[in-house]
Parts: sequence; C-alpha cells; structure tokens
Amino acid sequence: MGCTQGLTRIFVFLANFAFFFLVGAALLILGILYTVNYTKLSDAIPDDFEAIRYVSIIAIIIGSIIVFIAFLGCCGALRSNTCMLTTYAAILFVIFLIQVALGVYALLKIKDDNQLHSGINSALNQLLQAYYQEDTAQQTFDFIQETFKCCGVKGPSDWNTTPTSCGSYTTGCSNIVFDWILSSVKVIGITAIAVSAVEVIGATLALCLSNCIRNHNRQTSYY
Repeated sequence: MGCTQGLTRIFVFLANFAFFFLVGAALLILGILYTVNYTKLSDAIPDDFEAIRYVSIIAIIIGSIIVFIAFLGCCGALRSNTCMLTTYAAILFVIFLIQVALGVYALLKIKDDNQLHSGINSALNQLLQAYYQEDTAQQTFDFIQETFKCCGVKGPSDWNTTPTSCGSYTTGCSNIVFDWILSSVKVIGITAIAVSAVEVIGATLALCLSNCIRNHNRQTSYY
C-alpha cells in the first residue's frame, strides 16, 4: 500500500469518525428538538408556512442517514472495500443534493419576514380568543407563555383575565415566537448547506481511495 493510499485512507476514516458521525448525530438531535417544539407550536404556525415544520423532520432523516453512511465509510476505508467506498461516495453525493435543496428551501421559505410575522400574530390572536373555549388552544398558549416567558400576543393587556401561565412576564409572545421560528429554520438551513460542502470532499476522498485500492490490486495481480 503506497503512501498516498495510506494517507487517503486515514483522511477518509477520520472524516467519517470525527466529522460525519458527529455532525450526523448533531443534525439528528437538532431535528428532534425542533420537531418536538414545532409539534407543540403547530397551531401558532401560519397555514401558508406549514411546510416549515417538515424541515426539521427532513433534518432527522438526513442526520440518521449520515450516521449510517459514516459507519459504511469507516468500514470501507479500514477493510479496503472498493464496493463500500463507491456506495458511500454515491450516497454522499445524493445527500449533498438533498441538503442543498433543503437549505435553499428553508431559507427561501422565510424570505418574506413580514408575511410570516403577520401570520404568527394572526394565529396567536385566534388561539387567545379560543383560550377559554378550547382545551387545545389553552394548552398551546400556556406552553408558549411558559416556554418563551411571555404573556399575550402583544402583552398582558391582551387578556381580560390573565392566566397563571403568564406569571409576571410583560413581553408579548408574537415577536418572541417569530424570532424563534425564524432562527430555527435558518439554523437548520445554514447547517445543511455547510455540511453538504464537506460531504463533497468526503465523497471525493472516498473515490480517490477506491481508485488507489483498485490500482494497487491490479498491480499486485501482475506479480
């Protein structure tokens, strides 16, 4: 085994173990955390932006796949298995395309900040009006106020009878929920695009290593 092949193998292994596995796990955890909160905040997300909640679900799927292929890449590098390395590289390229699409979609979906803010404000007002009539509305608004430490849509004055979940908070929930949704989608979108750039390097190294192994085996067979 030549020096180039040995170095490439080390890089592929370290890239998978130290980067792809950890990043895949981080993307998976990030997606789970946001999905849990999106589920609880579903009534506060405007219908026009309902697709936002699926961004975190796709992040979970991609994170799971990255963890799996990181294992595949490590095994392929350690065992000099060209089939596993080629499969690994092909999956990385596919995930690269999906992640770029996910990142661009997430960032483009929220390009109209005013429309999103207006939609959240309207959804929260509807929840507030149904607070004492519907258990779901009450649970959702209580969760929002307790989680984000806010009260009402614009402030405590929105309530005729202030609920206990308001506590002593004086800040309205509309701006806080808007900032959280905006930042969470941006975090997932930017993370997906950033990771995808490194995946291209990982796939290229895997193909280089696979090619080195094939050349080495071909040369060995001549002797």
